Amino acid sequence: MPSSRKATTRIWACSISAGLLAAAVVAQESAPKADAVADFMRAKLGHSQRVLEGLSLEDYDLIARGAQELALASQASSWQVLQTEEYARQSGEFRRSCDSLRNAAKAKNLDGAALAWMEVTMKCIQCHKYVRDQK
Repeated sequence: MPSSRKATTRIWACSISAGLLAAAVVAQESAPKADAVADFMRAKLGHSQRVLEGLSLEDYDLIARGAQELALASQASSWQVLQTEEYARQSGEFRRSCDSLRNAAKAKNLDGAALAWMEVTMKCIQCHKYVRDQK
C-alpha cells in the first residue's frame, strides 16, 4: 500500500476511534443522570413500602413518616422531570393526597389512611402514565 494511502487509512481510523470515544463519553455522562432518576425512584418506592408496611401493622408513625417522605420527595429537583402546568398540577394533587394520608395516620384512623393510600397510589399511576405519554 502506498504511504499516502496508509496515512489516509490511519487518519480515517483515528477519526472513527475519536468519534467512538466521544460517543462513549457522552453515553457515560448521560448515564449518571438516568441512574440518579432511577435511584430517586427507588427511594420513592422505599417510602411507599413503609406506608404499606405501616398500614399492614397498624403502625401510624410509620404511615405518617412514609407519607411525609413522599410529600418531601415530590418537592426535590429529581422529581421535576417535566416543566408543564399539567405536571405541576399533578404533583400538587399528589402532595395533597400525601397530606391526607399523614393526617389520617396522625388521627389513628386506619380506614381513612387506607383510603388515602389508595388515592396516593392512583396519583402515582396517573402521573407516571402522563410522563410516559409525553415521551
